[in-house]
Amino acid sequence: MKTTSLALLTLLLASPAMADKKVDDAVAKAEDQIAKGKPDEAVKTLQKLVSQMPGSVEAQLALSRIQEKTGDVDGAGATLATAVQSASGPARADALAAQVEFSLRYGNGKDALARAQEAAQGEATPAALAALSLAQSRVNDYATALQTADRAVQAGATSAAAHEARGTALLGLGRAADASAAFRKALEVDPKRTSARVGLASALVAENKATEAVAEARKATEADPKSGEAFAALGSALLAENPNNWSGAIAEAQQGAFLNPKSPVIQTAVGRLFEANNDLEQAAAAYKKAVDVDPGYAPALVALVKIQERKGDLDAALAGAKKVATDAPQSGEAQLQLGRILLRKNDFDGAAAALGKAAQFSPGSAEAHAYLGTAYQYVRKTPEAMAEYKKAVDLAPSNLDYRTTYGLLLGLTGQYEQGAAELKKVIASPGYKDEAAYVNLGWIYRNMKPPQTQEAVAAYKKGLEIDPKSVQAALGLGWAYSYSKSYDEAISAFQKAIQIDPNTAAEANNGIAWSFFFKKDVAQAKTYAEKAQGGGRSDALLKAQIERFEQLAARGGAATEEALTEAEAEREKERQQQNARVEAINDGLKSKNPGARAKAAQDLAALQGGGAVPTLVYQLSQDPDWDVRIAAAKALGSLGGAARSAIPQLNQALQAQSTVNPLAESKEELQGAMKEGDLKRAVRDALQRIQGK
Repeated sequence: MKTTSLALLTLLLASPAMADKKVDDAVAKAEDQIAKGKPDEAVKTLQKLVSQMPGSVEAQLALSRIQEKTGDVDGAGATLATAVQSASGPARADALAAQVEFSLRYGNGKDALARAQEAAQGEATPAALAALSLAQSRVNDYATALQTADRAVQAGATSAAAHEARGTALLGLGRAADASAAFRKALEVDPKRTSARVGLASALVAENKATEAVAEARKATEADPKSGEAFAALGSALLAENPNNWSGAIAEAQQGAFLNPKSPVIQTAVGRLFEANNDLEQAAAAYKKAVDVDPGYAPALVALVKIQERKGDLDAALAGAKKVATDAPQSGEAQLQLGRILLRKNDFDGAAAALGKAAQFSPGSAEAHAYLGTAYQYVRKTPEAMAEYKKAVDLAPSNLDYRTTYGLLLGLTGQYEQGAAELKKVIASPGYKDEAAYVNLGWIYRNMKPPQTQEAVAAYKKGLEIDPKSVQAALGLGWAYSYSKSYDEAISAFQKAIQIDPNTAAEANNGIAWSFFFKKDVAQAKTYAEKAQGGGRSDALLKAQIERFEQLAARGGAATEEALTEAEAEREKERQQQNARVEAINDGLKSKNPGARAKAAQDLAALQGGGAVPTLVYQLSQDPDWDVRIAAAKALGSLGGAARSAIPQLNQALQAQSTVNPLAESKEELQGAMKEGDLKRAVRDALQRIQGK
């Protein structure tokens, strides 16, 4: 009796392994038949297996996979439905998981998520958890998707689906290198898992390893010639490898769309290739096909808004971006787009809020951190801006634009040596031909203590060699020459800045005035100081030094030389104190006290001239206090022509519909009506002064 029981136990334990082998053998035979061009026979092989193993979910799932490989998508879907209906317990969870993956390839992410939740709640098998993770990634909840994928890996370390799900979530979080490792792990477990190889190709593109991506995508198309996703991935990789190979790339991607026209992922890939070729109509058509299949597919929705933005319809793009960000609140891509557009609309607080979410939901996105850093710059949060750009540089060390800005921000926070070192790395990069790093390096050199004027001159000159129309390089060169007492060269550089951009005349004329002053040509100094003041650049120190020099000159003697020496020392002291004054102004701009914010607006205009325009425009349009907005309008007017870029926003403020009750009776409402009138008058006056009327 005991012997019989032991034999029976051995038989029962061996049965699952025997069943697995039977399925594996049938699948191998079917795949061989597909390779020999006999898809019908392959399907019959698996149908026979199902008939021999009635009730076997594993056999039904194998049949579904072969049907899909032979192009019978409807048949595959029907087989999956049968598997789900006939199964129970863990087998049903695995069948539902397979149905989820199928739905993600051909349909709606929201429906797939509901089915995945049902699977995981029933039996949390590795397959069910992996499917849930994939569905969570599809609806942009990458952080939760990663947690779910980690659970799937813990439940089944040999589950290729679990590792693939983990790679998908990591890629969504912007962690491309980690994603590649996860996809490779999935392929170690199951080298034939085409979807994992497609994911690896996408991760490699994100890592800027396009040649490797092409190789992996080709393997995927060869292993599964009916995989539309594989061909779409190949198209994207080919364009990343060679931007001039657009025709080859679009051919592969369109083959993917032909094989699976119902995939939002494939249609979005096709759209991006058309967009790369500036064919916006074709791109929009592809994105709309993606949305028709899956109305909540954020990448396609974001891409449609981007097309509106590229066509110049910024208001429509903003409305669209807000809707996408609301409908897909956890999409880092949607929040990034909204933040970018808000930056263009000068809504810097709104941009910072959206970009903060983008960096939160896509922590591995260097672009999100860089744009957030830019938003922080506009709201005068320089240390925070530097921290975000450091993250961007850490994530994308080869992005020289990020490093160039980071170097400048180091300088702006007083870390001159570190900033110069960062910018030297940029300049030393092979093939670097951009004036930006040289201009930023010049600024750092001339603001060091003591200033390294010769190095600053050399940096600015190099910047102008690269871009003769760089107004920042010309202005910087003028100041660098001035600090090195090369006044004729300084005047020439300032005049070049005016030729490049007449809007810089106020700042440049101020520099010319100082140069003539130190050349002892007080008449010319006064003339150019008046020109600078007329353009909005008032320099109280220069005016006082000119008056003092004239008084001493009237008495005769060597006192004038002493006055020049003292004037130079005073100017250097003023320059060194400027950063501290800027920080004090920044504190005022962020103050909860409206009076402090209003004063900061005036101080900023006096200190930075035209450079204050973006901040003043922001205060004019966004500050909740009437007095602050009035102060911003007056400050813009004080800049004269230097504030020309603010004319559109001033006109908007002038034409804005009244927000005050015309039948106001309360004291507060009456005061509001009066303040609104004061603002309109301040705006009209500013426009007249800026336009020289």
